[in-house]
Amino acid sequence: MRPQKLLYPFALIYGTVAAVRRWLYRIGLLEAYQAPILTIGVGNLSVGGTGKTPHVEYLIRLLSNQYKIATLSRGYKRKTKGFVLANDIDSQNLSAEMIGDESLQFYTKFPHIKVAVDEKRKDGIQQLLQCFPDLQYIILDDCYQHLQVKPNLNILITEYQNPYAKDYPLPAGRLREFRSAARYADMVMVSKCPADMTEAQRSEMAQLLKLQDYQQLYFTSMRYGELTALNECGKQHQISPQTEVVLLTAIAHPEPMEKYLSEKFKIIHHYRFADHHYFSAEEIAEIQKTYFSEKNRNRILVTTEKDSMRLIYGTLSKHLETIPLFSLPIEPYFLFQDEDRFLRQYRYQ
Repeated sequence: MRPQKLLYPFALIYGTVAAVRRWLYRIGLLEAYQAPILTIGVGNLSVGGTGKTPHVEYLIRLLSNQYKIATLSRGYKRKTKGFVLANDIDSQNLSAEMIGDESLQFYTKFPHIKVAVDEKRKDGIQQLLQCFPDLQYIILDDCYQHLQVKPNLNILITEYQNPYAKDYPLPAGRLREFRSAARYADMVMVSKCPADMTEAQRSEMAQLLKLQDYQQLYFTSMRYGELTALNECGKQHQISPQTEVVLLTAIAHPEPMEKYLSEKFKIIHHYRFADHHYFSAEEIAEIQKTYFSEKNRNRILVTTEKDSMRLIYGTLSKHLETIPLFSLPIEPYFLFQDEDRFLRQYRYQ
């Protein structure tokens, strides 16, 4: 990624402030808290689009059948403050505005685990342990820059098409820190790799990232699941190859999803918004207008799982009752038969 040269001095200042802050934690002038139970941190250097949420869900599936676990995040763009436990909220009142769309997604997909948010991760961990002293694991979502807590295992995720090694700090690029901060990760996962990635491409990426001897490198790709009906209208709709799609996304990089759906269906319009965008009633009305522009009964509205959290939980859901609404699940899988190696490392930690 090429920097915007006029902004590079500001990027240097931004990166330096972040580096000094990290250095203060390293030398002990600022104290990092380590929980009395096992914690796994999942984060990135980029401001978004690396596929972090599906990787957190992979860890939830991996751990929750054997251990008592919780997830803890800040609850990005929520309108509440302090510690909030999703499990304590009545389902009729639960919304992305209360706990953030990603945490809401974790809770709706995995209601058997504890899902909490707190902008102060140390306080959040202590609250969780006070409420649930039998917890065995806490997954810390988006915590790479939250240095007040030191995870037992720190996982850094970077995108194959936009690796941190080719990027720059804000505002010239999309990094939250200098790329050198990657050396504090125990493992680096290169996400969204081509499914047919070659050994030569693997070697080229490894040379680009130049990890330390103590760091492990993994490569994952993404696969889409079956379209999932989100409302009664969707459950009654029969999907066929002739089905038309109105696509609605508010994620950093929707291009792969659009490409995947376009190979199966005709996309008549793609409404594309900024990452984590909260949809307005006026925007939904415009989508309805497009959906009903022709009397085609074989037409559906498709969105991401994360975006659906801001559509079906809250006041907007009533505006979509007459439109078959679907989400497209996505999950990561390891390339080069590396999952066993990953499992050995996380268990060692």
